[in-house]
Amino acid sequence: MLRTMLHRRKSVILTWTLSYAAVLLLPLAISLFVYFVSSRTLESEIHQANRSLLSQVREVADGYFQSMERLSFEMTWNVRIQDLLYSGKYSSYPEEYPYDLFVISKDMSRYKDAYKSVDLFYLYLKKDNTVVMPTLVREGQYAFNLLHKVPGFSYEAWQEIVRLDDFKGYLPMTRITEDGKQRATIAFITSYKPDKETSPAVNVVMIDASRIVGAIENVELFSKGHVFIVDESRHVLVSNNGADAAAARIPYEQMTDPSGSDYMTVDGKKYELLYLKSATSPSLTYVSMIPSGLYWQKAKLVRNLTMICSAISLLGGALIALFFLRKNYNPVRRLVQALSGKSGIGYGKETDEFQFIQNAYDNTAAKMDTVLLQMEQQRHALRSNFIARLLKGRFDERIPIDESLATFDMHFDSDDFAVMLLYLESGDEFYSRVETTAPVDKRKLLQFIVTNVMEELASRHHLGYVAEMDDTFACLINLRGTESPEDRAAELRHIAQEANRFLTDHYRLVFTFSLSGIHRDASRIPAAYAEALDAMEYKLVMGAKDVFSFEDVRRQTAADNEPGFYYPLQVEQQLINAMKIGDYDKGKATLDGIFEQNFHRPAVSIAYARCLMVNLASTMIKTVGEIGSVQDSFLVQHPKRIERFLACRTIQEMQEQLTSLLGTVCEYTAERRKQHMQESKAQAMDKRIRAIVELIDRTYMNVNLNISLIGDHFDMKPAYLSKLFKDHTGEGLLDHINRTRIAHAKRLMAASHRNVNELYAEVGFNDVNAFIRMFKKYEGITPGKFRETVSDS
Repeated sequence: MLRTMLHRRKSVILTWTLSYAAVLLLPLAISLFVYFVSSRTLESEIHQANRSLLSQVREVADGYFQSMERLSFEMTWNVRIQDLLYSGKYSSYPEEYPYDLFVISKDMSRYKDAYKSVDLFYLYLKKDNTVVMPTLVREGQYAFNLLHKVPGFSYEAWQEIVRLDDFKGYLPMTRITEDGKQRATIAFITSYKPDKETSPAVNVVMIDASRIVGAIENVELFSKGHVFIVDESRHVLVSNNGADAAAARIPYEQMTDPSGSDYMTVDGKKYELLYLKSATSPSLTYVSMIPSGLYWQKAKLVRNLTMICSAISLLGGALIALFFLRKNYNPVRRLVQALSGKSGIGYGKETDEFQFIQNAYDNTAAKMDTVLLQMEQQRHALRSNFIARLLKGRFDERIPIDESLATFDMHFDSDDFAVMLLYLESGDEFYSRVETTAPVDKRKLLQFIVTNVMEELASRHHLGYVAEMDDTFACLINLRGTESPEDRAAELRHIAQEANRFLTDHYRLVFTFSLSGIHRDASRIPAAYAEALDAMEYKLVMGAKDVFSFEDVRRQTAADNEPGFYYPLQVEQQLINAMKIGDYDKGKATLDGIFEQNFHRPAVSIAYARCLMVNLASTMIKTVGEIGSVQDSFLVQHPKRIERFLACRTIQEMQEQLTSLLGTVCEYTAERRKQHMQESKAQAMDKRIRAIVELIDRTYMNVNLNISLIGDHFDMKPAYLSKLFKDHTGEGLLDHINRTRIAHAKRLMAASHRNVNELYAEVGFNDVNAFIRMFKKYEGITPGKFRETVSDS
């Protein structure tokens, strides 16, 4: 049976198996979590212990380094050494120099007794290559051979160290002891402040690396790993267990914090890396590399114990889960076998047992809901159709109206009736909020909302029944009570206003309501519906507003005794003229006056309002046609403009469309007039400029020809004439006169080969020098040179 259950890919047995597995894995997950937390805690404790041990090493080593720095400081500020280096007295008393060196060496012997941890120190004098040690003064070469001469470390390398300028730091070195043995040492080098350009001397303080290595090896954990001290230049000052090779692989550039830890692998072996900055010398860093295996011996024991317990829990839980899985599945299997084949759906491999049971139930319930919904939809459609026929007076008189009402769960409590129509003005926002729904479903939703709201509000004091009639919703109201007609009319208006406010606030639906008068007897319901239609149609004249009442409309139209509408021929001609000359303000004033005369006094009737709309549209079309090219640029490109105007539902909309069209036509006409004026002005200007040029061509030989003479000729001020000429041609008027004269002079020289003195007066110059100067200005050469080029050619 288990094989059959597992054969179904979505059988509930698989879900239960996964559920039991999840329950079983919970303690396993907890165990792993405990292991993870304990491992992290153990790791943290190990790192803390390692940091504490490294701190102990740092404390010991910092003590040595601090002694070296303190000794170097005392030597630097020794009065005799300062006097030796900076006093300059030896230029006058050179015989005192050896004595002062001897005295300083005696002082340094006292330092040796005070600093027992320092193994060797001396003062190197750069000027005379002299080394001053406790009780000894030696020449540089001799001192090097005595103290540092070892294979791999030459005298020149030592000189580079002791001749450093502006240096203060640690360097690894090698020294020779008194018994001739070589010792690795750490040297603290300090340069004295410069005397003139270079430092005059250097302090060298050394301590054997074995002192610090001994402190490291005393820590058992560190004796199995690598510990070393590096300076800021990544020089290994001290190391144990041959850590130099490993030290070269450490990423020192990442050691920017005062302390830190990391992991690294060297030659396939994993290490725990820890570093601390020196507390006294920030340039020094203490680094330890401990094999990871030393850390995790205890962690392995915890891990193995966790794995064994988890395996035992997993095996035992699996056996128990299998037993209960088989036991709990049998009732479900029997229920599926009972339903299979009777519910109309099959039980396949892709369906689990519970899903099959759910599908069987849903299938049955869906069929029942479909039947009920179809019955309700048909009943609602029949009910709406009955109300529509009742409003239009088309109900079957052979069937008593009470029986028809009872069929649709309707009834009338009185013989007083009124009709309320709802016309949707704006519903875009409502439709956008349900945009995923099909258009038909949106309309059904709208009908459902309006029906429920109106019937709910009407049923507070009366009875209301809603039906959709063409583009409107009609609410038949059966009024209760014995109030006066005025009170009932006010109550109907209150219902309409409250419904409009509710639909606007909650659903963003804006309606216009129209109310009929109150009629007695059910046979008068069609008359009430006709009155509501008439009131709604009056929206065209009055503009859109919340509620129109038939009684209000009747009283207003009864008070209007003036027949026809106001739109005389002279007013129409004024509107046409304003459009033709592009005077928008005058045209708009005329158009506003037409609407003022017709709709701001007791308004005209709907029939006259429609005639006025047709007349205004006709005027606009005729005017646009007379303008000519406007038709190509506007009406052809916007063929629907007049159609939109004629489709206006209110006078306000019609006025907005006419005003917009008027602005477009006037803007185009004004632009055309402005363009024509500019073209005329440009043509006149071209004519005037041509006349000036012709005058200059005729009178250039006149010596007195100038801007003033030309201005008098054209009756224009000289300054204005000069600016006008330059703006139009880009050339000054005086420059043009001179260029014309020079051009004629060139033609004369080329044709007659006359010299300058013979022809300058003929081209309008009264002085030969002026002629030569102007000729060179415009031609770049003198007249003589020009004549030579003409003769050569």
